[in-house]
Parts: sequence; C-alpha cells; structure tokens
Amino acid sequence: GCLMAIEFSGDFVVKTPQKEAFAVLSDAARFSPMLPTYQSCEACDDGTSNVAVKVGVGKIRGTAIVNLALVDRQPPKSATWAGKGKILGGAFTLGAGFDLDEVGPSETQIRWNGNVTIFGRLTSLAGGVLQPIARKQIDELIGAIRAALDGGR
Repeated sequence: GCLMAIEFSGDFVVKTPQKEAFAVLSDAARFSPMLPTYQSCEACDDGTSNVAVKVGVGKIRGTAIVNLALVDRQPPKSATWAGKGKILGGAFTLGAGFDLDEVGPSETQIRWNGNVTIFGRLTSLAGGVLQPIARKQIDELIGAIRAALDGGR
C-alpha cells in the first residue's frame, strides 16, 4: 500500500510547425523550464539532465532533484520523457509522452500523457492532496507548453 500512481492525458493544437514543436519537446534545456516549479537544469555526462524543482505538498517541502531522460524520440513524431527523484526519504517517478501530428502547414496537434508514481513515506505524507496538486501542476505545464509553442504568433 506504499505506492500511489496518477495518470493524465489530453491533446491540443498549436500554431507551430511539427519539426519546431518536436525540437522544443525533445530538448531538456527547452522543455524543463516549463515545469511549474522549475529552478534549474544541469546536463549530465550520460545525456540525462538533473532538474531541480520546488515541492510543496502537505508536509512535503523542499527541492527535489529529478533525473530526466529522453527515453524515446522519433523525430518529428514523438518524444517520451522519464524522470526519477527523491525527496524526504521517499521516491517518485514521472513520465511524459508527446505524440505530434501535422494538421496544417504550421499547425501541430499534440497528444500527451503523463504519469506520476510515488513510493514509501511520500504516500502517507502527500495522501489525498496529491491528486489535485498533480492535476494543477500538469495543467500548468501544458499551459506553459502551449504558450511557448503558440507564443508570438
């Protein structure tokens, strides 16, 4: 019972060519700053990135370092991220996948799915507040992606 998983998905259309949208969504340096409580991103030698995010859920306060890896990329069609991190003696994993379809000369439909799994002490600390907070964070992330890709057009 020390495991809690949350999944989300949705889709949206942006006024950005497919290649350009893919370039943003498959580059940690461009993608990670859109995470809602982003603080910093450091590239590692193995091609992954350590992303620092602020966490404030119930009794869980502090900075979590998420090791983010692009686990699958099929330019300019899809990008899939996987991350793992620790905070307050608990561990979590997260995933985000993006499928891109060209719907016009400079319009791209993005179908996305995201998941968060928390283990150990975090489940009791975060408890019932995790789901609405995760939902809000994911809405903010999707909002930031849409703004970045639709920006200035």
